[in-house]
Formats: sequence, structure tokens, C-alpha cells
Amino acid sequence: MPQLSLSGVAVPVRDARLPDRQGIRRVLLAAYREFAAVLPPALFGPYLADILDLDARARSGRLLMAEHAGRVAGTVTCYGDAADEGLGWPPGWAGLRDLGVDPALRRLGIGRALVEACRQLAEAAGAPVLCLHTAAFMPAALSLYEAIGFRRAPAFDLDVPGRPEGARPVRLLAYRLDLA
Repeated sequence: MPQLSLSGVAVPVRDARLPDRQGIRRVLLAAYREFAAVLPPALFGPYLADILDLDARARSGRLLMAEHAGRVAGTVTCYGDAADEGLGWPPGWAGLRDLGVDPALRRLGIGRALVEACRQLAEAAGAPVLCLHTAAFMPAALSLYEAIGFRRAPAFDLDVPGRPEGARPVRLLAYRLDLA
């Protein structure tokens, strides 16, 4: 796993262990809380529940975490085969999902280090592409992914139906990073 030094701060990334999960949930709650104002409550609740379902993601993906000052600073789930996410990705592509960084620790390179760890795992597995979904209401994430070299893959965009029935769907934007 990488230990990147960005902004003068070393960012160790490692596989998460069961005792880390409480800290990971704390970081994810803090990181995604800001989107409660953007998404309708009927959509935000299930969205947050899915993000916090670490057991489900750990069954088909690899839960990683970054540390800073001895505590969880960020997390991401890497998928050796993004098709396992069930979001329409082609078999053989690697994927990442639910990147979250403690808001108090943003701009230290933690998100970049987590994405880099996923890229390294994808390359080691021989995946030709690392892919992800994000949303237009996440401008910091969009900036990070584009700065790293991800580019849009609109053929894989998803519309998440709105709740209650008839509400406007939320579009998830697909991005890919070619590795080969």
C-alpha cells in the first residue's frame, strides 16, 4: 500500500480491520453528511445506509483506510472486478466506491492516496481500467478524479430513481482511468 507524502503529510493506507470499522463509519458519516441538504430525505437515507454497510462491501471488495495522527482519516472500497458492485460495469474492470475523507483533514492528500492505493491494486490484478461513479453535487470529488486522470464514461452513467415515486432521479456520473 502506498504511503504518499502530499502537503508534507505522510498518508499511510492499509487494509481495514474489524476494530477500524467504528472509525470508518464516523469518517463516512462526517464526509457524506453535507449531501443531506442536496438529496431528498427519502433518497439520502437509503444512500447513507448503503455507504455505511461495510459488511456488504467487504464481502465483494477490499475495504481500505488511511491513517493520520493514529486515527482513521479516510476510507475507500476497491473492487478487483467492478462488475461485483452490481452497477453495470464490464467484467474485468477494477472499481472504487465510497471514498470518504474526514472533512477536518481534507486537502492533505488523503483522498489521492486512497485512489492511488486502488490504482496500484487494479494494476497488480491486471485490470485494464479503474472505474467509479460520482455525482455532480460532489464538486471536490470531481476535481480530485479529473486531476488524477479519470475521464468521463457516460455510457455507464446511472439514474437512481427518486423516492417517493415520481421524484426526479439522481444521475451518477461514470468515470474511468485507463491503466493499460
